[in-house]
Amino acid sequence: MKVDVLILTKDPNKIRPKLLEVIKKASWVNNIIIETSRPLSKARVNGARKCSTEWIAMFDDDVEIPENWFDIVSKYIKPGVVAISTPSIDICNIHITAYRIVSEKIKPLHLRDVPFINNTLIRKDVIINYNPPPLFYGEDILLYNYVKKKGKWIHPPYCGVKHFMVIKDPIEVAYAMWYYGIYSLYGFIKYCLAHFIIPILAVGYSHTFKTIIFFWRINIKFIVGLIKGIITKYSK
Repeated sequence: MKVDVLILTKDPNKIRPKLLEVIKKASWVNNIIIETSRPLSKARVNGARKCSTEWIAMFDDDVEIPENWFDIVSKYIKPGVVAISTPSIDICNIHITAYRIVSEKIKPLHLRDVPFINNTLIRKDVIINYNPPPLFYGEDILLYNYVKKKGKWIHPPYCGVKHFMVIKDPIEVAYAMWYYGIYSLYGFIKYCLAHFIIPILAVGYSHTFKTIIFFWRINIKFIVGLIKGIITKYSK
């Protein structure tokens, strides 16, 4: 089985070299499509329409995948399954790493109802007619919710995908999530509580109280974004 590979990026030079290295020598790759259009929500659809295979391996430019990635995810292709993505480990800073360790003890990554969209095997026919708003922030969850209405989105256990993430603006993330109805009020409360409590426990792994400050600052900005979204949405 061969599939087209779709890589989303603003600048092809910023694609992780390891990702390209694995893809270019992989026997399962048909064509490689590098999509640079914007915003990201539209780019995913634009790129998918350029693909010719039934399934598409879709990657963000800031991930690295193991050589056996396709062997692992393709085993989950079954009737009713329309997308498969594996958890990725964020390579960012000690605070993010410590938070992940604690949160994973509470609930393993692959059991969470989140997209992990940065490394996804997805059916072409479930995405080519998708018509999202022009979004960068929160576009992954919006697509995730859309695709799950078409069939099952499967999350195998962690297989070695690394995500060299750049932290997004919490204000703009929260604003978009509220304005476009991506997060419910319950979702916002749950997110904020987690980012207030878990960092305290994460200090045991980061060995610095700066972890608390790091996440609480993000949380405060997230709340500001929520307020901005509420004001904008209901003032119209």
